[in-house]
Amino acid sequence: MSLGPMGMNTGFDINSVVSGIVNAERAPKQQSIDNKRTEIDTSISAYGRLRESLDTMRNLMTNFRQQEAFAVRKVDTSDDKVVSATASTDAIAGRYAVDVLQLAQSHKLASAVLPEDARFGPGKLQISLGDQSFSVDVRGRSRLIDVVRGINDEDRNPGVRASVINDVDGPRLIVASNLSGANHRISIRADAPSGDALHRLEYKTLEDRVKDLESARAKAQQLIAPLTPEQQKVAAQVADRIGEAARNVDQAMSEHVNSAAQSTGQSSDSDELSEDAVRAAAQAGTDANRYLRPQDRIPGWTETASGTLLDSYSEPEAELDSTAQEKSSQVPGWSNTASGTLTDSYVTPQEAQARLDAQLAREQAAIDAAVQSGNMTPQEAKQAARAKLPEAERERLEQLEQAQQELKAAQDSFDGYSGMIQVQAGQDSMVMLDGVAKLSSENNVIENAIDGVDLTLSGKTNPGDRPAEIDIEYDRDSVRQDIEQFVAAYNQFFAVSQDLSSVDPTTGKAGPLAGDSVVRSAHSRLRSVFSSPVEGAPQDIRSLTEFGITTTRQGTLEINHDMLDRQLNNNFTRLGEFFGGNQGFARKVEDAIQSMTGVTGSIRTRERSLGEQDRRLTDDQAALDRRMDNLQQRTHARFSAMQDATSNMQSQLSSMMSMLGQ
Repeated sequence: MSLGPMGMNTGFDINSVVSGIVNAERAPKQQSIDNKRTEIDTSISAYGRLRESLDTMRNLMTNFRQQEAFAVRKVDTSDDKVVSATASTDAIAGRYAVDVLQLAQSHKLASAVLPEDARFGPGKLQISLGDQSFSVDVRGRSRLIDVVRGINDEDRNPGVRASVINDVDGPRLIVASNLSGANHRISIRADAPSGDALHRLEYKTLEDRVKDLESARAKAQQLIAPLTPEQQKVAAQVADRIGEAARNVDQAMSEHVNSAAQSTGQSSDSDELSEDAVRAAAQAGTDANRYLRPQDRIPGWTETASGTLLDSYSEPEAELDSTAQEKSSQVPGWSNTASGTLTDSYVTPQEAQARLDAQLAREQAAIDAAVQSGNMTPQEAKQAARAKLPEAERERLEQLEQAQQELKAAQDSFDGYSGMIQVQAGQDSMVMLDGVAKLSSENNVIENAIDGVDLTLSGKTNPGDRPAEIDIEYDRDSVRQDIEQFVAAYNQFFAVSQDLSSVDPTTGKAGPLAGDSVVRSAHSRLRSVFSSPVEGAPQDIRSLTEFGITTTRQGTLEINHDMLDRQLNNNFTRLGEFFGGNQGFARKVEDAIQSMTGVTGSIRTRERSLGEQDRRLTDDQAALDRRMDNLQQRTHARFSAMQDATSNMQSQLSSMMSMLGQ
């Protein structure tokens, strides 16, 4: 076998040799770095566990102090299907009886059954919800669904929702308020030619129609028979009586409708109305409208009977003369007890219409004569006749004509109303508190029904049932749980600290923080807080021992629950003086732990120091890697040069041997 100098041949593995040399050089230094890094990581993890266990305790005390635990109220209700409640720290502990008389509900209207092919407009619907209003333009030949979309899509709509319900007899329009409460009542007026189907979609109460009629009558009266200021006062009183009678009728209708709806099983707060409920409400409206015909309601009715329309009405002795009695039959809501002087000046709607017709009759006769002559149309004849009149007379005729039209329209609306009916009255919620105080709200939440207490209503109290009871108490259970969580948090900290700092007597293995002064300092500071009395606290509750919280032989905390419950029951209102405030127990625990886990605390300082050591090790690791890279390059270069030299020597030797062989 032919070997070159130093025993090398062409199969020499330089890379393996170089790696062995570099690894031998790296090993002791790398081991030192790895050991130090493991030690640092273990210490950082240990300090982290210790800090987390302390911070858990501190956070419990912080929340305990800041949430005003001793001011929190606990609320119980005897019937949560009727009422529930929430209480703030201002609530006074006590028991309250709540009788829910009615729930808030939204106003809902329904039209009569409409033809499938009904067309509406052109015209406009003036819709109001409470004190907010908007208008919807209805184009000619619009369908019912077009009207619904026009209402729902109107940008200024404050909360009116329209829909169509398909009754077995045909479609009905349903209009409802999104807002509950008596102040969110819907009103709909149609501005369209007489006879247009759009008038079937308006909604006017009897009171509204009476007001319209009375307003038109009063305007006509001032034109044909002006009243003196004193007479106007009397007329206003009569108008008020008429309005009051109309309101009574509306109230009776509303009660009848609600009763009919409930008899069909319809919920008062339902968002949808069943066909049966709508038909029942429509029938109720029809029945209630009989109030408008007293002769159908009151046995022995006469035209001079009172307009109050009460079932129990008994006709009084007539106090008016024959002229007054004749007039009274034409005055809606007329009372025989009204002043007799009123009959001398008050003009009924029928009388006002007749007088307006009479005053315009002369002009109409002249117009008719001009038309019959064939020379003019009625409009041309009217314009020609008025052109000849003085300006004052022309203005008066125009006023009379306008008053005539308004009065006729109001009378037609009163006599032949065919608009929508009310199927659910808008109403406020109402409760009786402790049988003496009546409270209400436009929705089913009554805020501050009692100082610091909000009531949420979900059902009515059944007749004959006892009112629901609301109990407002100090939340002792919450405070007990907070104290128990604090004790559990301390015991957890104690277990963690023992695990990190103890030495196993059997194996001699020590925890990562064995002998560390930080652990001893944490124990010392907390035990000092636990054993020190709280200045300013009541004399009999100045330390944890008064709460039954003591230290065991092992170093953990334990609770004597009997003592704790006794303090919670007997001294609950005074416990805040021990736990709360800037000098209370909770704040002292926070401060003690903050001195260890805070930014400048001992544990944070140790963690920062370890972090700095870890960064230096990272730098050492980088420097070692650079040195080993350089060593590898130098060693590889040397062995490569040696191999090249050996190869040259072997080549020369071979040449010499060849020459000698020749």
